[in-house]
Amino acid sequence: MITKVNKSIIIFCIFAFGFLLSNLVRSITATLTPVLTYEFDLTAGNLGLLAGGYFIGFSIMQVPIGLLLDKFGPKKVVGYFLIIALVGTISFALAKSFSGLLISRIFIGIGVSACMMGPLTGYRVWFAEKYQQRANSWMLMVANIGFVSSTLPVQILLPYIGWRWIFILIAILILISIILIFLFTPNWEQKENFTVDEEKKGLAQIWKNKFFISMVPLAFINYGGIQAIQTLWAGPWMLNITGYSPFQSATGLFWINVTMLASYFLWGYILPKLSDYGISSVKLIKFGLPISYFVFFLIIFFGPKAGAFLFAI
Repeated sequence: MITKVNKSIIIFCIFAFGFLLSNLVRSITATLTPVLTYEFDLTAGNLGLLAGGYFIGFSIMQVPIGLLLDKFGPKKVVGYFLIIALVGTISFALAKSFSGLLISRIFIGIGVSACMMGPLTGYRVWFAEKYQQRANSWMLMVANIGFVSSTLPVQILLPYIGWRWIFILIAILILISIILIFLFTPNWEQKENFTVDEEKKGLAQIWKNKFFISMVPLAFINYGGIQAIQTLWAGPWMLNITGYSPFQSATGLFWINVTMLASYFLWGYILPKLSDYGISSVKLIKFGLPISYFVFFLIIFFGPKAGAFLFAI
C-alpha cells in the first residue's frame, strides 16, 4: 500500500528526474567546448550563442508556461513539452552544422521550459506549506546533480562513445522521464477558469509588485551571471586562462557543481528552521551577496591563478 508520504516522494523523484535532465542538457556545452570547437570550428561568440540558444527557447516560454500550468497542470504541460526536448536532443545529436546545433538548442530550451515551474506549481497544491520551501530548495539541489552529471561523467564517456551518442543516451532518458510523468503523477483538478482579461490583469499585478521589481536586478544580474559562469564560462576560463587540460577543467566543473549541490541541500534543510527564528531569505541574501562580490574580485585579481577553487567558493 502506498502511503501519502511515499506518494509525495514518488512525485518529487519523477519530476526531479526530468529537471535533472533539463539541467544536464543545459550545462553540457561547457564540458563539450573543446570537442565542439574542434569539430565545428566554433568561436567564443559561437559558444556563447550556442549556450544562449537554450535560454532563448527557455525564456520566451515562461509566461505562456505559467498560464498553461494553471490551466492544464504539471502532468500534461511538462510531459508534452518534454517531447519537444526529446526531438531537439536527437536533432542536436544528428546536427552537421553550427546552425543545426543552435536550432536544436532552442528547441531543447523550449522543451524543458516547464521542468522547474511545473513541479513547483504542483508542490504548491500537493505538498503541505511547511515542506514547500524544502522541496523547492531540493529541486535546485537536483539541478546541480544535473550540472555534476554534465562534467566529469560526460568527460569520461566522451572518448568511448563520442558526444553524439551521449546525446542519444540523454534522449533515451528523456523518453523514460516522459513515460514516468504520464503514468505516475497526479492529474490536475482546475479550481478556477480564468478569462484572458483576468490572466492579463494577474500578470500586470506581478509586474507592478514592488517586491518583485526589487528582485528583478538580483535575478537578472546576480543569478543570471552565476548561471552563465557555471554553465558556460567557467569551463573555457579554466581551459584558456588558468591552463587546465580538458580533463582538469571537467574535474573543476565537477567540484564547482558538487559545492552548489551540497549548498542547496543544506539550505533546503535549514531554511524552515531559520524562518522559525525570524531569519528571512532576504536577510540571507543581504549577508551573502557581499561575500560573492569579494570572491569575484579575487578571481579578477588573480586572473590566470584563479581556478576551480575560487569559482566553487
